[in-house]
Amino acid sequence: MRRELWAAGLLLLLIAGAIWNLRCADRLTGRVSDSLDRAEQAARQGDYDSALEALEAAREQWDSRRAYTQVFFRHPDLDGIQDAFSALEQLLRQEDDAWPAVLKLLRYHLETVDEMEHVSLGTVF
Repeated sequence: MRRELWAAGLLLLLIAGAIWNLRCADRLTGRVSDSLDRAEQAARQGDYDSALEALEAAREQWDSRRAYTQVFFRHPDLDGIQDAFSALEQLLRQEDDAWPAVLKLLRYHLETVDEMEHVSLGTVF
């Protein structure tokens, strides 16, 4: 009976850890997306300085959780996000009209990372 209680306790601990991980991933990607929304709005209005500030805030939020992301997310996905941040920053600095495509790519990478943490048939099998 003691083994079953330990097994049940361990299972509950694992479930709680998975739920915590989902919430952390959702909060992180949500905060970064909110900052990207502000950057997009400013860039569409031609205020590239404010867009760069909002992008920097998004990048700081992402980088502040580097220890978490390095453990729980796949490294190729993290590389894609960092590359997209850098490319978007460069395009906004140059006031290049190609920035919406790179912003869309960055959002795609963030959504992909967040979706991979959610339980579904695709993530289990």
